[in-house]
Amino acid sequence: MPKFLTFHCEPEKTWEKLEEAYKQLAKETTAVWIRTYYQREKGRRICEWDAPSEESIIVIFKRMCITWEEILSVEEILPMRWR
Repeated sequence: MPKFLTFHCEPEKTWEKLEEAYKQLAKETTAVWIRTYYQREKGRRICEWDAPSEESIIVIFKRMCITWEEILSVEEILPMRWR
């Protein structure tokens, strides 16, 4: 399945609100949320997704009122390939 990174900046969103969203995102089946890297001080998040398309992530975000700055289709490169 294709892999995507989503970029978010919502410094006004509290941890409690994020936690509520994460509970719902963890149950999604049309796209799979893998992990999030969170810079709490600035409210910035980078989320990793496995999804059939960018549009499938956008549908989830719109339904849940999650804002985003960018969604990138990416390939994973691991150092073990060269070890």
